[in-house]
Amino acid sequence: MEIIAIPSFREGGLNEIFHPLFGKCDSFTFITLDNNEITQVKVIENSAADETRSSGTLAAKIIKNNGAEKLIISKLGLNASMALNSLKIKTIRAPEGKMLVKDLLALYLNRKIKMTPSEDLIIEKDLE
Repeated sequence: MEIIAIPSFREGGLNEIFHPLFGKCDSFTFITLDNNEITQVKVIENSAADETRSSGTLAAKIIKNNGAEKLIISKLGLNASMALNSLKIKTIRAPEGKMLVKDLLALYLNRKIKMTPSEDLIIEKDLE
């Protein structure tokens, strides 16, 4: 069994659009997989989104507190990357562009996207 976290807009869920900004996303969609089958989908509001500083660090704690071992994301701020590393959360690079959460999950399940060290996802301007 594994739990994957995907940042999402608005209400989250499989049919919501993936949010490219980790610390500033509206919600996180947590997908529990057992033998590559979805057994649970849970959406948690990103309470860190309104923070003026450290939103990425706080968002990393939300990911960990909800049991996720992996995060699908396209970009990270420096502090978010360090927080995810310290919490032992693995990152998977999402492709650029607008995409539904369920489509990202399908890419992951079909091994079309790969594990990427979080430091390789850092953008120059720290968005957190």
